[in-house]
Amino acid sequence: MHCGIGYLPGGCQRTMGLHCVLILCLFTSWTAGYKQGDNVTLFVNKVGPYHNPQETYHYYTLPVCRPEKVHHKSLSLGEVLDGDRMAESLYHIRFRENVDKKTLCQLTLSEKQVDQLREAIEELFYFEFVLDDIPIWGFVGYIEESGFLPHSHKVGLWTHLDFNIEYNGDSVIFANVSVKDVKPVPLEEGAGAAVGGVGVGGGSVTVTHTYSVPLVRVASASCPEG
Repeated sequence: MHCGIGYLPGGCQRTMGLHCVLILCLFTSWTAGYKQGDNVTLFVNKVGPYHNPQETYHYYTLPVCRPEKVHHKSLSLGEVLDGDRMAESLYHIRFRENVDKKTLCQLTLSEKQVDQLREAIEELFYFEFVLDDIPIWGFVGYIEESGFLPHSHKVGLWTHLDFNIEYNGDSVIFANVSVKDVKPVPLEEGAGAAVGGVGVGGGSVTVTHTYSVPLVRVASASCPEG
């Protein structure tokens, strides 16, 4: 939860800042309290084309890392109507603890699966995760257009995610993902080879998915006691 109070007169900034702190305190009092090292479950939710948010699919319809047995989260009526399809993931995130680069899973993708990912990336598919009821969005991959005649484009899959999390007291108040300084793994049309992955022949490709949680970020706002 971020408060935007820039470019306001000084008096308005002070008033808005006070309101933001009060809202933050109310918000944190409603959430379940965590202790250092407690597990914070990250749910995967849905994917779909960025330009058509009404078209969504379960995240696990893509060839991605998943548990052997998928456990779905019980949803409220509002979440169901919103098209949510939350399920547990393989990400292990603990309260106020950083995670150095860690392997999520290694996948051997068939040629058909590579083509499925290429199509999703070309349609600008984004994903939505949920961490402690906070939605997190990111793109499945990267596409680079070049030239006009002839036109060409390169498609890459993001295989590493940095999770940036902010805390206040015993609560998570903000989370997002970043691919800054990360190079996408190229997905060649028709598969067969991948830079950053290990080709295993027969048109299949092996990719390794990883993630990290940088050093914890703590909000400066403090709530009054009592």
